[in-house]
Amino acid sequence: MDAMLDGRIKALLNMGEDITHIHPNINNIDKAMDNLEFCMVQEILMTDVTRKADIIIGVKSAYEKTGVYVNAMRRLHLSQPMVESDLPDDWEVLTQMADKLGDGENFNFKTSEDVWNEVREVAPVRFSGANYYRLERHRKRGMQWPIYNEDTPILHLLDFRTEDGLGKYVYKQYEPRGQVQEILDGTFYKESYEGYYLTTGRTLAHYNNAAQTKQTSKLLSKYDEDILLAPLEDEEKLGSKVILKSEYGESEALSIKYTNKVKSRTLFCTFHHAKSRINALFGDEADELIWTARFKSVKVDIIPVGDEVACG
Repeated sequence: MDAMLDGRIKALLNMGEDITHIHPNINNIDKAMDNLEFCMVQEILMTDVTRKADIIIGVKSAYEKTGVYVNAMRRLHLSQPMVESDLPDDWEVLTQMADKLGDGENFNFKTSEDVWNEVREVAPVRFSGANYYRLERHRKRGMQWPIYNEDTPILHLLDFRTEDGLGKYVYKQYEPRGQVQEILDGTFYKESYEGYYLTTGRTLAHYNNAAQTKQTSKLLSKYDEDILLAPLEDEEKLGSKVILKSEYGESEALSIKYTNKVKSRTLFCTFHHAKSRINALFGDEADELIWTARFKSVKVDIIPVGDEVACG
């Protein structure tokens, strides 16, 4: 995003990532996207990021394509299409682009199997034995990498891949911050304390940016907007609709549901609907080790709709 903002990146090809909705600091992302000279999006549905695209290319969904999926349990699954589609696959769009850009000989794939075979070549320790024939034979249970003649359901039975064959344990001291630090300091529950902490999550009806689930009328009817959960004790003070404001940005107006499921001075909201702009409230802060975005805690002020004075 920084390179897009300062002009070092002038064009973007976005494949299946709704970056203007589900990423943190979307105010900054919107500015970066607007600074591009050209943006092309490959998608299966009209997600929020498509509004920034100069060209939108419809491509096959997971249910229309052949290809290999690898999950967090190291399991490979060879997917076959459930329905026929005349749309291109992602790799087919890339091969055509590469050809137009003069690099077609390095993208001369004819099938998804050709693409996967190149993956096997560049990552032989994991996938060298995972050809389409073996994956097809084991479609019911899948195969777990590393895969040579057989797969490896359990890793490190004999040793670890270290010089001495032993696993290494590293201790990292937890460092409290934000709401946790304020609770430990004793300031969070003082009557003079101002502000709330917001945490975000999902609802049962939708998944992430709801690109697919909100296409289903029954699911959308159950949850057609993001609802803010607030403590019962604040009902008289906050009213029925509010705007949240953090140091990074503002949400749109949100309907409130009061509940005993959230604690004092704590709020919860989903992020399924782009129009809510919940992720505008979060900055670029992330976990210092794995860089997961800090979606679980941000300090916010509450502005009741129709009231210009923020509540603490």
